[in-house]
Amino acid sequence: MNIPKQTFHLERGDLKFEGDKITITDNAQKKSRYTLFISGMWILYGVLSVFRYLKTGDEFLLWTGLIIGLGHGIVIVGTLFRSVKSEIDLKEVKSIKVKHRFNNEFLDIKLKNNRIRRVSQIDKMGELKEFIENHLDLSKAER
Repeated sequence: MNIPKQTFHLERGDLKFEGDKITITDNAQKKSRYTLFISGMWILYGVLSVFRYLKTGDEFLLWTGLIIGLGHGIVIVGTLFRSVKSEIDLKEVKSIKVKHRFNNEFLDIKLKNNRIRRVSQIDKMGELKEFIENHLDLSKAER
């Protein structure tokens, strides 16, 4: 499936549709590493809080440590299911959807390996929706 060349600007980067691939220039890999590092630090804090509970018997340390550690463990698992690929072949794409959550609009590209590549802070979301509806028919590509 060939699609016409089209570029959409992000707050910091570009989203390009050209031929049979999608090229995304953003700082997703940097954000992913940052999230993994920060969540890892919070998990370490949670573990240390639980160990301090074992020493002092203060239940506040136990519960806050467990909640913080498990919460950030979930964040790490969620981050690992995200893709940070900058070049995606249309053959790898399962679906493309524009989503709204908490007054934010973003593009979710679901890949066939069940990872999601999220693109946020797109300048002209209306034009992107129209482009996807008119030029990307992924139901034909799956057959």
